[in-house]
Amino acid sequence: MLELMVKYQDDLRRTLLIGGVILTILVFVALPTNVIQSGIRLSTPFVLGSLAALIASRAGVLNLAIEGKMLLGSFIAVAVLFQRDLDPAVGVLAATIAGGVLGLIFAILYLQIRVNLIILALALNLFVANATVFFMRTEFGVFGTLADPSIRGLPTYDLPIIKDLPFIGELISGYNGIVYISWMMVVAIWVLLRKTQFGRHIRAVGENKEAAETAGINVTRVQIFALTLSGMLAGFAGSFFSLGILSQFLENMTAGRGWIALTISLFALERPLPAFFTSLFFGFSEALSLDLQNSETVSFLPPDILLLMPQVAAIGALVLVALRIRGSELLKRRQFVAQFSKELGDLKRMVISPGQD
Repeated sequence: MLELMVKYQDDLRRTLLIGGVILTILVFVALPTNVIQSGIRLSTPFVLGSLAALIASRAGVLNLAIEGKMLLGSFIAVAVLFQRDLDPAVGVLAATIAGGVLGLIFAILYLQIRVNLIILALALNLFVANATVFFMRTEFGVFGTLADPSIRGLPTYDLPIIKDLPFIGELISGYNGIVYISWMMVVAIWVLLRKTQFGRHIRAVGENKEAAETAGINVTRVQIFALTLSGMLAGFAGSFFSLGILSQFLENMTAGRGWIALTISLFALERPLPAFFTSLFFGFSEALSLDLQNSETVSFLPPDILLLMPQVAAIGALVLVALRIRGSELLKRRQFVAQFSKELGDLKRMVISPGQD
């Protein structure tokens, strides 16, 4: 089974992509409008977070600090606006820059100082989680929640022409700017990786670092750029929680969604378009879990059980990723054994043949 999955992985990938599109269409038809709108909205941090994860993975670095960078973006977006009466776009920009700076620090510590990747990522995640609590208490004098009337959420936009279309206009129009930018970023990252020279350098470094160095590519520079861009996307995604959904910051606001975004990137084989549809799936799962809490048909289930739906989906995705990796390893071993046995047989025939003559 695993061998067949690996052998036909390209066909399987296309099938999953087509199936994802069909499933998305069915979801749009079957679910209530409010759940679909909520699902599209809630999928936004997953879209941006998975793009952040895949751009780093394509450069050969598994970015395990996505969670911390998203949480930092959420905090900075609100902290910059606190009692300053600034445009919320300033908070989003500050969050994006903060994520990029943390991504640059992460890159320097890992690539230049050679800190262990896992230890570094866990340390950064824990540091950000505790630092946000510390500064909330020392700088703002609050516990658990940072809110103020001066903190305004992002405005929503009705798309011209599209808003007047029946059914589609109601579903696609009326979101804030981060939602629409996240859709554009899917296309932008695809163009970057596939149609630009620097994108080809990123993919070359991720696929074979030694060969890329031989070809004259500055591997360290490429990875630093990729991790900085990854941090900016993660910080941008974090600002959506505090300014796109609420107009405040809550302690541990991301609640593990950065890890889910990393799972989405792995499940989507580090490709932008599959990552987008997978993010929609997780967004709809979260929206559906929230909607079911208010439904009388499942009132017998505890709310915490319903909130586990996205996490259960993430575990299922990780299992599938593990099976694919394991199947790939088994297939490579079998191919090596078969090739080695063939070459050994050819060598034996070459040695035995002169003696028989």
